[in-house]
Amino acid sequence: MSGSMPKARLVHVLREQGESGWFFATSPDLRGLLVTAPTLDALEQAIPAAIRDLYAACDQDVIVTRTDEDTDHLRGWVAFPAVVAKQALHVA
Repeated sequence: MSGSMPKARLVHVLREQGESGWFFATSPDLRGLLVTAPTLDALEQAIPAAIRDLYAACDQDVIVTRTDEDTDHLRGWVAFPAVVAKQALHVA
């Protein structure tokens, strides 16, 4: 890393219901994101972990939280670098 501080990234997540009745989520912003669940609530609970796992695969530790951006099918999430949060907590 070149000494520049990592930045938070917005991840749009598209939620849909498949023909089988299961729900699935993908993202145009985060290649490889695919989450499936039998209910929309279970899907929503699984999305943050899936985003964290994809970032972890690239050796990046992030904190994931939902934004206020929400439509019927599209929801916004923020992946915030954990190192930034840790540094902010250590500032007196």
